[in-house]
Amino acid sequence: MSFFKTEKEKAKLTAIEENYAIISFNPDGTIIEANNNFLNAVGYSLEEIKGKHHSIFCIESYKNSQEYKDFWKALNEGNTQTARFKRIKKNKEPIYIQASYIPIKNKNGKVYEIIKFAQDITELRIQNLDYKGQIDAINRSQAVIEFDMNGIILDANKNFLDTLGYSLDEIQGKHHSMFCEDSYKNSKEYIKFWEDLNKGIFSTGQYLRLGKNGKRIWIQASYNPIFDTEGKPFKVVKYAVDITNRKEMIYQIDENVKKLTSSLNHLSEASASMSEGAEITKDSSQKITESITQINEAVSNLSEKIEAMLSSITSITSTSKEAEIITKEAREQSKQTTQAIVKLNEESEKIGETIKIITQIAFQTNILSLNAAVEAATAGEAGKGFAVVAQEVRNLANRSDAAAKDITSAIEFIQTLVKSSLELIHNIDTKIEDITSMSTNISKSMKEQEEISDDLSSTALQASQGVNEVTHNMTNVSENAIKSGDSAKDTVDATNELINVSNELISILHKLK
Repeated sequence: MSFFKTEKEKAKLTAIEENYAIISFNPDGTIIEANNNFLNAVGYSLEEIKGKHHSIFCIESYKNSQEYKDFWKALNEGNTQTARFKRIKKNKEPIYIQASYIPIKNKNGKVYEIIKFAQDITELRIQNLDYKGQIDAINRSQAVIEFDMNGIILDANKNFLDTLGYSLDEIQGKHHSMFCEDSYKNSKEYIKFWEDLNKGIFSTGQYLRLGKNGKRIWIQASYNPIFDTEGKPFKVVKYAVDITNRKEMIYQIDENVKKLTSSLNHLSEASASMSEGAEITKDSSQKITESITQINEAVSNLSEKIEAMLSSITSITSTSKEAEIITKEAREQSKQTTQAIVKLNEESEKIGETIKIITQIAFQTNILSLNAAVEAATAGEAGKGFAVVAQEVRNLANRSDAAAKDITSAIEFIQTLVKSSLELIHNIDTKIEDITSMSTNISKSMKEQEEISDDLSSTALQASQGVNEVTHNMTNVSENAIKSGDSAKDTVDATNELINVSNELISILHKLK
């Protein structure tokens, strides 16, 4: 294509034509010519666009706008229009161009043609949009502030202003130190902070800053030096996130974890003590169980001995009762003997009158003596004297029987014997009374002893049952002590594990700080 009248002009602009998309228009906007760079950029052939209006490259909303009308009006008035423009290709895809629309005037100063020099900046535009999108995203989510290299505030976004509670007018032109505590702004650390930024060294970390009215705010931030074309930093941009709530939460968690660790340490010590106590309880309960077993054996032996004693008491009581009966019978017989002897004494004078009566008396005396001898033998030691008397009575009866043949000569002898017999019978009667009293006392004592033995047997039985129950309980105590010891050991292990976990958590929290 040719836009110029002379070959010299063409030669001068060949390089431009090879590197630019060029198109020419009439003042009314109709297309005259376009070079290959332009045609390739929009995807048309020259025949498809020649004679058509420039608006074929514009979106509908723009081609009917006042802005578009003003655009052509300015060109027709001879004003060059240079800017970045969005245009539409044949396939309806957008294309972004950096272009200059240059009005060409005749010698009268009237515009007769418009030439556009353009470069396809679509990729650059997309890249810029990407950058812009990222920056917008950062501005939406982070607090951003800019400083010059002396720390003077240039600008700040809404997030930053909202975070610290200021308006832009309140901070613009002031120094960064307005956000710092006095102890920090006057420190060597703060001086070095800005020296490093001026050297192009970025700084990142967690910082304590002061908002409006002295409000303490923790931020996670990066201070980034921005470099000019010579590689020299000319401003600092800070990107920050408010982590005050997180810091406070971490602090609270840290404090609670420390309390938990302290409690776990106490629990571990208590569990260890409980484990030791359970072990001691187990040993003690085992020793107690052994002692109770011995007591149980002793109680069992005591019960057996009590049973044997009860049996002996029963036997003695029975014998005592029999002895009491025999004693009563002996007393009765003694009385009868006394009466018979008295009668014999009274009738001694009549012996001669009736041999038959004496014979009968002698016969009865003989039988009574025999019975007395039997009773005396039964009475044991107490009846020995009585046995002697009974034998003498029997001899007397025999002699009485013989004396019946010689009554006269035997009367004096019989009277003597009667007197002696009365004395002996009185003595026997006294002994019988003593035996009766002793039998009564023995019977009474045996009854009391039997009652005591019954109580003792009952008590021994209760003691045995109690010992068995205690043994059972001590067995449970021992088993529970073992279980408690095992549980305490498990608790110690679990507690130690929790302590390790809490220590790890503290370590993590310190890293988060």
